[in-house]
Amino acid sequence: MVSELEQLKAQHEKLRLEKRAIDRETEDTRTKTIDDKRVAEAEIEKLQHDVDSMKEECAELTQKNKNLECQIGSLKAEHGEKKKQQEVDYDNQRRSKQKLQFQEAKLCTKKVNIEKKCDPIEVHKLQIEELKKEVEFNKSEREEVKKIYDTEMNKLDNIRSKLEFQKKTAENKLQAAKETFLKLNANVIHEKENNRKELYEKDLLLQRLVLDTARCERTIPELQASMVHLEGMVKE
Repeated sequence: MVSELEQLKAQHEKLRLEKRAIDRETEDTRTKTIDDKRVAEAEIEKLQHDVDSMKEECAELTQKNKNLECQIGSLKAEHGEKKKQQEVDYDNQRRSKQKLQFQEAKLCTKKVNIEKKCDPIEVHKLQIEELKKEVEFNKSEREEVKKIYDTEMNKLDNIRSKLEFQKKTAENKLQAAKETFLKLNANVIHEKENNRKELYEKDLLLQRLVLDTARCERTIPELQASMVHLEGMVKE
């Protein structure tokens, strides 16, 4: 009897250790499943975030490209109209110049022929007076051209300064918006990771409760049946 009891105890201990090892392996696998699933879901979530960001950026660029294509079309049309009008103005100005140059040449020829009949000294005096008038006119024209140049450059400088200020302001706003975006994006990622970690930890406890509940549901009837059997053995 002692030998048989010892054998039964040894068999019981072997089965108990085997059951414990199986339970540990089952628990490890369950924990690994949840852990690996959490890592995979995090990677999938990041990939989805990258895909969505790229799609959004692509949509924005596509819309910008369409706007630029429309702008190019408008610029070409506007340039065509301006070029057409410029050709008309150029042709009219060329005709007017040729007409006046022809008239000027005829007058110069006439003037030279008349000067040949006059006293050379008086002719030179007249030419000097005419040149003085032309010099004064050219001086006035030179000042007018300089004035126009200064006016145009001042106007362009004012526009340039205004745009440089607007550009600097826009750069600051853009930089601030980028920093805010990066901060909010990091907060979103941080929030998702925290939520996932919290759910993961709670899920481990939940799985443990489910496992223990299932074990109790299985062992209680077995215990009850075993007690009935033992009580029968006691009565015998």
